[in-house]
Amino acid sequence: MYKVIIADDEPLIRAGLGFRNNWEAMGFEVAAILEDGTDVMKYLESNRADVLLTDICMYQMSGLEVAEKVRTLYPWMKVVLLSGYKEFEYARQAMRCQVYEYLIKPIDYEKLREIFRQIKQELDQSSHEEKLLQSFGEEAYSKALELTKAVTGSVMGEGEQTWMAYARLTPILQEVPPQVKQILVQRLLHEMYERIVDKDKPLADDFSAKLRAITLPDAENDVESGRGVIELLSELHDELVSRNLIISEKTVVDDSIAKACNYINNHLGEDFTCGDVADFVHLSQRHFIRRFRSEMKETYTDYLLRVRMEGAMRLMDENSMDAKDIAQAVGYQDEKYFRQLFKKYVGCSPREYQRRKNT
Repeated sequence: MYKVIIADDEPLIRAGLGFRNNWEAMGFEVAAILEDGTDVMKYLESNRADVLLTDICMYQMSGLEVAEKVRTLYPWMKVVLLSGYKEFEYARQAMRCQVYEYLIKPIDYEKLREIFRQIKQELDQSSHEEKLLQSFGEEAYSKALELTKAVTGSVMGEGEQTWMAYARLTPILQEVPPQVKQILVQRLLHEMYERIVDKDKPLADDFSAKLRAITLPDAENDVESGRGVIELLSELHDELVSRNLIISEKTVVDDSIAKACNYINNHLGEDFTCGDVADFVHLSQRHFIRRFRSEMKETYTDYLLRVRMEGAMRLMDENSMDAKDIAQAVGYQDEKYFRQLFKKYVGCSPREYQRRKNT
């Protein structure tokens, strides 16, 4: 039985919402009937709920304020807002808070019941997905969700580079059943959308549609579809940087070179050229090469080799991926060439490096 909180400062409305619906038959239990948004937040400090049905206009804390706090503190909850006003500003704020539904008073109870039927279907699906995820082990489940969040954070310019975050998630995606894999990818998409929609909704919708078009159903397509995912995630990061929606950490003064380094670090596993990087920062290749060397005190080629080798060592330090997968993760399709470069740069072969690490 899912738990719903009802909040409205009008006693008659509270009574109507509480008793005019057969909540139990709908699959819900009314956990609390409250007068104000402050009461809702206090209740949630020590109680869990699945849905909040609340009026917008209340005395101390409005429904919109509650919706915003719930979205941040209790992101699993669905929020349905009630309002006596058909004002666009309320509806716009409700969209920003990502409420599930916005209803105008007087309440259409049949419509309200239909909304809760939809909510129950979604909650049932989420519950089923949760059981599936937990079925392959609590530790693996926690690790998978942690890495999914890391991929999202990387796209938003937080923490490690996108290619690294996705490379760490890939071994888990390869081990789990197709159903579980699909759920993890869907969680990734949902988390990504939630983070981007406030910054640029059309951009969020566009990339969400593109990512949903990529499926990861079977082993023989994993490499190609996985490459498609990482390319789109990197492209999304680039777009956020280009639009100044996120600010990449700058380790150099020249903004163009800072963006170039960011591009390299986030596309490390892809087949790109110096010309591609120069195009991204709107410079001719010759001018870019000169500015890069002047700013970074090393050539573009040396920088690219360094970050690829450092990335390979980080992957070896963190997990037991084989040399072929590590080579592809850092941008080398030819494993033999990768081994040669690694030995020249590090002083030992990838196998020797991993053996030393484990002793």
